[in-house]
Amino acid sequence: MNLPLVITAVIVGVAVIIGFAAHGRTTMGIEDWSVAGRRYGGLLLWVLAAGEIYTTFTYLGAAGYAYANGGPVFYILGYGALAYVISFFLLPPLWRYAKRNGLLTQADYFTSRFGSRWVGALAAVVGVVFVVPYGTLQLEGLGDIVTTVTSGKVTSATAMLVAFGLTALFVFTSGLRAAAWTSVLKDALLVITVLIVGIALPLKYFGSFSGLLNAVNHAHPGDLAVPGSSPDGSLGVGWLVSTIALTSMGFYMYPHAFMATYSARSSKAIRRNATFLPFYQVLLLLMFYVGFAALLVVPGLKGSDTNFALLDLVKKGEPPAITGLVGGAGALAAIVPAAAIVLAASTLIGRNIYRDLIRPSASPASVLRVSRVFVLVVMAFSLWVAIASPGLIANLLLTAYDGVTQFFPAVVLSLLWRRTSRAGVVAGLVVGVGLVLFLVIGGHDPLWGMNAGFVALVANAVVTVAGSLLVPARASDEVMAEYAPAG
Repeated sequence: MNLPLVITAVIVGVAVIIGFAAHGRTTMGIEDWSVAGRRYGGLLLWVLAAGEIYTTFTYLGAAGYAYANGGPVFYILGYGALAYVISFFLLPPLWRYAKRNGLLTQADYFTSRFGSRWVGALAAVVGVVFVVPYGTLQLEGLGDIVTTVTSGKVTSATAMLVAFGLTALFVFTSGLRAAAWTSVLKDALLVITVLIVGIALPLKYFGSFSGLLNAVNHAHPGDLAVPGSSPDGSLGVGWLVSTIALTSMGFYMYPHAFMATYSARSSKAIRRNATFLPFYQVLLLLMFYVGFAALLVVPGLKGSDTNFALLDLVKKGEPPAITGLVGGAGALAAIVPAAAIVLAASTLIGRNIYRDLIRPSASPASVLRVSRVFVLVVMAFSLWVAIASPGLIANLLLTAYDGVTQFFPAVVLSLLWRRTSRAGVVAGLVVGVGLVLFLVIGGHDPLWGMNAGFVALVANAVVTVAGSLLVPARASDEVMAEYAPAG
């Protein structure tokens, strides 16, 4: 019997049961399905946010990135800390505006704030397009985890197919509640396994964390330098600063992060969340140590194989039961955020494309039915991308960030500056997204030593401000002062 496979399967099975049970006796309307009726207080909001934020990137990408790039991996700690500071000030006024106007999706904000269904539909399309890489990230990570912990007995494609079916079914049934309640189990396992692996393995092989760092410095001089010295010189100071800035601003610009914010019971719960979520950064630091340890214990991994650094090290240095526990926690670290992602994408399609553009008279029940159908469509497309175009997990995440961060100038300016206009926002978003597609697909990332997404973001902000000055805001574009942050 393959003990790691059995333990992983049991953990996933328990999570699926929790996901189905989350429906309870609630009669699901579109608001209950998409934002859980806006009932979540501090604890559930915290585990939901952590469930969406700390994903397979925590398990595979962070260790793999540390293995492949050394010191530059520390940008992750920087952008996470800044993102929580931004959320403390940005999300409460956004939540107040959403509650007052009955918003359910990210695109709803653009529709309501600028009085145009077409602007909302544009935001929906951009959100769906750039959330697919993030969904792909989760499925690919799950496939890697299951294949490795089972020593190839279960193929990556098979694991992703099973995850596709299970995730789609419990999102279809329970909506955001499934993601929130499953996050409780996922977070508990994540903390336990990261503490076990992140502390035990470096100490086992090197005696102490300082011993590990000394060994890496001796074997790979300069590898731990920050900002770093990559072979092609692309990960320098400009890249580090621009990447931290880009990712901290884009942290809550994902469509599913917007929807998680809407599920809060109060703005106080959101601020409390921003205060305590930084504690999770300690887990990421431990994953960096795992990546550094793997560089010496399981050397020779290249390209996308660096994603296996954590798993290879665990299989080599831990008993099968721990390997299975890591496999189960890693599987949930993929399934939970994948559920939130597909929920957000399908709701964007059902509400902001189907209802707003195709059938304005559609009832809430009709919108819910269409959104549920697109759960399957979005999951199927993410599955196809994961199987057909596997790649380095961290790079997939950065590509997604490049796109969704282009929402940041529009959201921040429209909350703070009354003159922010529909024309300026549309022009800025089109320029920003266009530059991301051109630069990233064209292989011009980094550009001038900086993250290409950050270059696009700056251009986006300039165009948004200029467009708002040249084409003044209409009355329907003006945000009420009560929503703006104090001061």
